[in-house]
Amino acid sequence: MRSCWKRSRSLWAVLVLVLAGCREEPVDTSKETNRAVLEWSGISREFVPAIVGGFVPHSRQVALTHVAMHDAINSIRHRYETHGAAVTASSNASPEAAAIAAAHSILVRLYPERQAELARRYADSLATLPDGLPKTEGIQVGEAVAERLWNLRADDRSNDAPTYVAPTPEQGVWRQVPPWSEQGLYPNSFLAQWSAVRTWAVPSAAEFRCPPPPALTSELFVRDLQEVKLLGARTSATRTEDQTHSGLFWAPITAPLLAIDVGQQMATRKGLDLEDTARILALGSMAAADAVIINLHSKQAFNFWRPITAIREGSPGVAADPSWVPMIDTPPNQEYPAGHPQQSSAVLNTYARLFGSEPFATPLVVRNPQGRERSFGSFQQMVDDVVLGRVAGGMHYRNSGVVGAESGRQIATWVTSHNLLPQAD
Repeated sequence: MRSCWKRSRSLWAVLVLVLAGCREEPVDTSKETNRAVLEWSGISREFVPAIVGGFVPHSRQVALTHVAMHDAINSIRHRYETHGAAVTASSNASPEAAAIAAAHSILVRLYPERQAELARRYADSLATLPDGLPKTEGIQVGEAVAERLWNLRADDRSNDAPTYVAPTPEQGVWRQVPPWSEQGLYPNSFLAQWSAVRTWAVPSAAEFRCPPPPALTSELFVRDLQEVKLLGARTSATRTEDQTHSGLFWAPITAPLLAIDVGQQMATRKGLDLEDTARILALGSMAAADAVIINLHSKQAFNFWRPITAIREGSPGVAADPSWVPMIDTPPNQEYPAGHPQQSSAVLNTYARLFGSEPFATPLVVRNPQGRERSFGSFQQMVDDVVLGRVAGGMHYRNSGVVGAESGRQIATWVTSHNLLPQAD
């Protein structure tokens, strides 16, 4: 009897050990960092071109890449809601491998001609992670998420043919400006279809359309036109050195670049982990993408003329100056609302809602693609400086920037209030 009990007790001990070996152990995240997200966010940034208008379709790429990384990580961790449907995943799958695979899968679909380069960087990234089942499962999750997101956006109208018809030229109505007018470039070849692209995080572009621009005879417009005529002229005697620097600084910066650059800096400053880094960059990139769509939607609704046209032809209360030239070449599309303030405000107010709107403890230094740097004490100071920069550059009226910035704030409020929210426990 005793020997039978001993044998039973021994068998029971073995069974306990076997069951313990099969039990899913808690995932050790002590060595996990946000490196994978920052690295592939940086790779995404490299694909945003410097050509005029190139940021418009690439705002979609930046959103696809960052949302894919976020959704892949949260298919495993479930800390935040996903944008698309989460895929089924083991809790032991590597979220870092998932993020790398998701970003790579998106970029290869968008840039098949750069497949070899992306494959090399993909292999280098994965080589930093230990081999094993978690890594393999993480890769599978990332690839599955990327495919789902790709299919979700397949019919978003980004590939529609342009349908824009130029309006009849008259006072107050936009027409193409130099140097683009000499090249025959009109919005029908400047991604006019983007105004109809399906939004990412807000209900629709129509619901966020800006109010109409002011009347040409209004005190507001006359004041703004006089200001940009003086401040934005290439040979302006009233523009300060700092105002000139503001105009030149913001000219090559785009909302997708701003979403990545500022988002990465804030993630590093605040010591964010993998999940939070992916989330804030996904929200920033969706805010940028939606603001681009909404801006072009509003521009085509109002077809408002640029300062160079109003100044050269003359407008009520402001005499014509046919020889006037802006400090910076005017973009080849409509004026109102100002795109840069609207799009940058959407990004910066998204981050203000995530990190707080109070002044920074240490100024944030931003570098533009041409190497110029500018230091800022708060997100709001950055928004105000974008508005100033577009007036100083001679491209926009101040009210167009103010209205655009307010619209961007509203976009940010919606984006952060309705997307990628914390999961209920």
